Amino acid sequence: MPISESDISVLIPTYKYRDKVARAVDSALASGAGEIIVADDCSRDGTMELLASYNDPRLRAIENPINIGLWENHLAALEHATKPWIKFIQADDYLLPGGLTVYAAAADPGVSVVWSNPLVIDEATGATRHNHRVTKIWRLSGEDYLDLAIRSCWILGSPSQMMLRADAVVRDPAAWITEISADLVFGAVAASRGDVVLLPAGGVAHVEHARQDSNTQGARRGLRRLVGTVEYLLDQPEPALRRFGTFWAAQNRRVAWRTAMSGVLRQKVGPMEALQLVLRNEVHARGCFRDAQDRQVLIEGRLFRRYDRQPHDIDTILTRAGFTSDDGAVRREDEK
Repeated sequence: MPISESDISVLIPTYKYRDKVARAVDSALASGAGEIIVADDCSRDGTMELLASYNDPRLRAIENPINIGLWENHLAALEHATKPWIKFIQADDYLLPGGLTVYAAAADPGVSVVWSNPLVIDEATGATRHNHRVTKIWRLSGEDYLDLAIRSCWILGSPSQMMLRADAVVRDPAAWITEISADLVFGAVAASRGDVVLLPAGGVAHVEHARQDSNTQGARRGLRRLVGTVEYLLDQPEPALRRFGTFWAAQNRRVAWRTAMSGVLRQKVGPMEALQLVLRNEVHARGCFRDAQDRQVLIEGRLFRRYDRQPHDIDTILTRAGFTSDDGAVRREDEK
């Protein structure tokens, strides 16, 4: 049975987004969410005063006494959640009308991640697009999803695009730090703990702008995050996560080298640190080159990254991989 919207905690981490967070809060209040928790990372920009003007018992605003960081603030919000499902909305994004219903309708106890194809909005121009083409409901095992991500792209995207079963969310503080790509880590960990549902558009809007972390991280942090993310995954007990971490290192070898060279030339990262990080990534990637089947997976992933263009046609990718979708029930052709 699908879950109720009241089973969902909507979590909105924010930092100096007073001019944006009201839209995210309003979209959550317009839903049937069981609770809405805003974690303000010591913005001191009037965010808390703005939130105090709301009068809805479901809304709680929490202010960190000091600034703790982007992903650490996500964990701070998570620690206050009490519902069995978690829906992050980053402060510059928002739920579309009826969006939480879309997520809730796809969830059940066997599912650990629900993703909805986001409506991407360019803040500067107002232009809209979808980075993926998804016309069906697809439900995959977590292992199949991670294999799909190796062969194609990381579909789950940012926290705003996912809804997670609360008991599948990693609570380890080491997974929620600035030095790793925490969104990829907690998405992968949750995927390894249940099924993943991929939905067409209708759930959430993702707003792109210059201040976002992905646009400001720089070469040094980008390299450190790549290696730190891989090493975190390789330390996990689940074989699917360790395999994913190894392949993630291998698929990003060229990215690591390009980032290192660019960072050194622009004096954004020291030569020795850049070389050490790239070589660490090379060591982690070695496991993918020992088996002929693994080498074929790498080739498929590289060809996808070389030739595929947005919007990524998820329906076609899954169909070519041997999956079928009948009312959301997904299986490989060889499992029929």
